[in-house]
Amino acid sequence: MTFRLCAVIAALLLLTACSLPPKEAQKPLPVVPQVHTETAPELMDGADGETLAGGCFGCHGFEGRSLGPATPSIAGLSENYFTEVMEAYRRGDRFSTVMGRILPGYTPDEVRRMAAYFSSREPRPPKQKTDWRLVDRGEKLHRRYCEKCHGEAGSDPQDDAGRLAGQWKPYLRWTLKDYLVGVNRAERGMSRRFTSMMRKQGVESLEALVNYYARQR
Repeated sequence: MTFRLCAVIAALLLLTACSLPPKEAQKPLPVVPQVHTETAPELMDGADGETLAGGCFGCHGFEGRSLGPATPSIAGLSENYFTEVMEAYRRGDRFSTVMGRILPGYTPDEVRRMAAYFSSREPRPPKQKTDWRLVDRGEKLHRRYCEKCHGEAGSDPQDDAGRLAGQWKPYLRWTLKDYLVGVNRAERGMSRRFTSMMRKQGVESLEALVNYYARQR
């Protein structure tokens, strides 16, 4: 009986094995076409300024209106200033945590297209809490040391200066301190006035300017 049972089981196993489909590994692998990167077209080649600027919205907000305190709003910056700052990042002349790594991915012409786009956008400063006493002092300091280049209330700068009105307080604070300790180099005129303010008004004057600019619209 035992011999017959074993023979039956062996026959069943043989029939089952014969009915199984061939292994997947035995099928020929599909041929994947190779992409020659040296001839592949650039994805953003010929893109207009608005399309290129879309890559900036993640940090600087829609149309360059920042929603985060660590990042400046770039809507309304002059084309000349925007281009100068971007090229300074590219050369490594201006300190950055991210921008220096991003700029090599854009050509100078693409930077100019983005500059034209952002200069046409209207700034919409966020509401921020400020100390009115510091705002009052900051206004006096602005008129004495900053208005010549950055314009009335920091909102109408010269073509080679940045817009200060309505920027986030943390961003303003960090940026001014970067100039104070020499992380970023100011052009000669700004450096002279900034040094004079520090000598005569003290480091506390920075917080007064921060509150003043944050209050402006």
